Amino acid sequence: MKGSLWRRAFLVKLTHAPNARLLTGSISGRNLKILDVGCGTGCISLELSRMGHDVLGLDLNERMIEIATRTKKTKDSGSGKLQYEMADFDKWSGTAGAYDAVIFSRVLHDLPDPENALLKAHRLLKSRGRILCLEYAYNMMDKKTATWLYQIRKPLELQDWYSSPHLPDDPGKGVDLIMHEAVTGRKQHINTFEEMIRPLKRLFHQETFSWHPYHFWDVLSDMRIPNPRIEERLATMVKKLEEFLLGTGEIQPALFLYKGTNVPQVAGTE
Repeated sequence: MKGSLWRRAFLVKLTHAPNARLLTGSISGRNLKILDVGCGTGCISLELSRMGHDVLGLDLNERMIEIATRTKKTKDSGSGKLQYEMADFDKWSGTAGAYDAVIFSRVLHDLPDPENALLKAHRLLKSRGRILCLEYAYNMMDKKTATWLYQIRKPLELQDWYSSPHLPDDPGKGVDLIMHEAVTGRKQHINTFEEMIRPLKRLFHQETFSWHPYHFWDVLSDMRIPNPRIEERLATMVKKLEEFLLGTGEIQPALFLYKGTNVPQVAGTE
């Protein structure tokens, strides 16, 4: 985990912890049965089980399931049932109408067919069950946002505090490269915001929708400052700056939270 945001506790507090709170805070009710698709290291599943819910976490990555299973041992006594399973959600079969909530946390954008994945989630949910999607919309990147990222990344790079590929000294070329990295230069298809939100709105009744800061995750992931105190202060500043710029409409958001209900009869509108 040394190469990830889990390498320092304060980086986890700035990134994974707020995302976990967004999802756990969106769950209402007691003793629910919850499916966590793409559970990763299992931190969200673990917190939900500590709240008293029965949780099944699925992930295709064997290493992530190993970490989640080890972390499970830290679970407080008296909490809900917690299980992990290595599985491809597209091929995995569960019992129809078995779950009170299905969670996709930064995984739907990677699934080959988001429409079919959400259809399966719709089938797995009970009537009035809830879908929660915390998802990365990479194609929302624009030049203003890329310019801000260049202004953050380039000085870090000049201090040898950044591990990502070199950015050109020319700001115009640097901004174009960031845009290319984020949007047009991807080797594998990642689902766009439209490809995710369209089936969400078609299959579920929307309860809430909100945007949240996320560009700073990439900065913090590749930032390497030898002095932990300075790294923590700078990491906090970058996150706060993104929050401010999002609030003033200066840059585009990238992370959205969708909460919807599985109603008995879904309207066919988008």
